[in-house]
Amino acid sequence: MFTGWKIRFNFAHYFRLIVTTLSSTKNESVVGATVFFLFVQVLVADEVSQNIKTWTSKAGTKIKASLISAKHHEVKLKTKEGKILSLHPHKLSEEDQEFVFTEFPLTKIAQSIIGKRIIIDDQGSTVTVVFQFNEDGGFEFGTEESGKIIKEQEGLIYKIKGLEVEIFKGQEKTNRLKFYNSLTKIGDTLSFGLSRTMVNGKIISLEPAKPF
Repeated sequence: MFTGWKIRFNFAHYFRLIVTTLSSTKNESVVGATVFFLFVQVLVADEVSQNIKTWTSKAGTKIKASLISAKHHEVKLKTKEGKILSLHPHKLSEEDQEFVFTEFPLTKIAQSIIGKRIIIDDQGSTVTVVFQFNEDGGFEFGTEESGKIIKEQEGLIYKIKGLEVEIFKGQEKTNRLKFYNSLTKIGDTLSFGLSRTMVNGKIISLEPAKPF
C-alpha cells in the first residue's frame, strides 16, 4: 500500500507528464491514455486516505494507521510513515475490535471457543480436564478434582489453525488440541496431545471463561 508522500509524489510526477504530453503532441489517443492514468492515480490516493483511521487502545492511546490483516491472535496495522505494527486484537478498544472482525471475520471455530472454558471427560481415565481460551490470547488448563481445579502451567498462549489449536509457551509448542466440529458443543469429541496417538475426550461442559 502506498504511503501519503508517495501518492503526492506520483500525482505531481504524472501531472507534469500530462502537461508535457499535451504541449508536445496532438495525438488524441496518447493524451487520452495519459489522462486516464492520472485519473487512476487520484483514485488510488483517495482509497488509501479512506483506509487510514484512528485506532484507540484499551489504555486510551491513539494512532493513525490502515488495517492490513487480522487473525484471532494478531492484528497488523500500517502507519502513514509505512511502519508495520502487530498487536493482539484484545488490546484494541471494543469499537475497533468490532471494526477489525467486520473486515476480517473470525472463523467459526474461533467464534465458538474464544472466551470459553471447556471441560473434558478424559475417556479411559477418572481425570476431568479443563481447557480455557481467554479473550486476550492466554490459554489455561488444569485438572478438576473434588470440584476444585488444579492449574497446570502459567504463561501459555494459543493459536487456532483450522480445527486444531496449538499451545505455546514462548516459542515452544507444548500441546495441541484437535476439534472435529467447527461449531463446538457439548458431546463433541476433542483430542489433545503432541504425540501421534492423541488422547480423546468428550466435552461435558462449555461455559464462559472465568478465573481459575
